[in-house]
Amino acid sequence: MTMVSAASPDYDRLSHLLAGAELAPSPAEAQGILCGLLALHLPDALERWHAQLLADPIADSDSGPSDGSTLHLGGGLASDAHAPQAPVDLTFQGRESPVEHAGAHPCCDDHAHHHVIGHDQDHHHSEIPTDGQHHADQETDAAERRAALEQLAAWTQAALDPTSMGFDLLLPPDDWPLHERASAVLDWVRGLLFGLTLGGLSHEQLLGQAGEAFDDLIELTRMDLDAISEDEADEEALTEIVEFLRVAAMLIREDRAKALIDERDRQAKEIGLH
Repeated sequence: MTMVSAASPDYDRLSHLLAGAELAPSPAEAQGILCGLLALHLPDALERWHAQLLADPIADSDSGPSDGSTLHLGGGLASDAHAPQAPVDLTFQGRESPVEHAGAHPCCDDHAHHHVIGHDQDHHHSEIPTDGQHHADQETDAAERRAALEQLAAWTQAALDPTSMGFDLLLPPDDWPLHERASAVLDWVRGLLFGLTLGGLSHEQLLGQAGEAFDDLIELTRMDLDAISEDEADEEALTEIVEFLRVAAMLIREDRAKALIDERDRQAKEIGLH
């Protein structure tokens, strides 16, 4: 096995760059979306990911993404009449959360989605830029954003490689407040579910441990950030959730790989019968 040697993307810098994108996801959510698409072993996973995160806010603001899908950062995929309907319900009112069921500190309930956009969002300019300067700045930001996302994609793909000894979630540094780190974890979960849905996965396709992991992921979207305290109990609970997310993502990825192999074997047998 090999270790992932590439340095992880800088969370603050990527937060700033993604804030200028149309969807403005947090870095955690961006990686979650990518992991969802990669878990399905799609040949065009990166293209779909880039189409969501690098959409031109001006050119696409009226028409939306070309595949008819739009990301609602509160959780869920909205599709037009010609696109496959997403069989994912992120509400699940009244059900016990997997964290509470496991005996961890209770911190789950319905709550609005919050993004961690870093600590350097306020910018003050002494001069008002001209239209030309503004356009040039936008182009520079877009190029830097694409480069940063390509770095994130390469780092994530290397971590998901079967020969890798580690798969790390892109989350804020440990010195960030617990509440902000928990918000990023919630972003990651919702991003993963969106990526799986965008890739065409339905809940009914997952069986066994992968299906149970999917159910638990949905329950985690109910995390109540206001109930989180800056104490050791919640710190340990968040650590357990992050570890679960690593396992859940790999379980779903392995399940889909097996499903692809089984489907190819079935098709090969059918061809042999004709």
